[in-house]
Amino acid sequence: MTRDTKLPRDDEEYRLIAMYEASRAKEHAAAVQLLYVRPNLPHGEYMKLVGDLRNVRKDCNEQMLAVRACHDKMLDPLPKA
Repeated sequence: MTRDTKLPRDDEEYRLIAMYEASRAKEHAAAVQLLYVRPNLPHGEYMKLVGDLRNVRKDCNEQMLAVRACHDKMLDPLPKA
């Protein structure tokens, strides 16, 4: 018989995961917008799309780090002093 190694999720983790999923959806939308750019798009507008994607990816990465920090906190039995 194997032990269940999954930790129970709390409200904070659900909130963080929801924020990450929303951020991930924005990242996907920005990437698709950049991937299927119209051929006559001015360079300035193209660079704005690139900057938008960079900002959304940064936000998405920060959200994932927050989820990982929450997991680490749940795994650590003793709070750090």
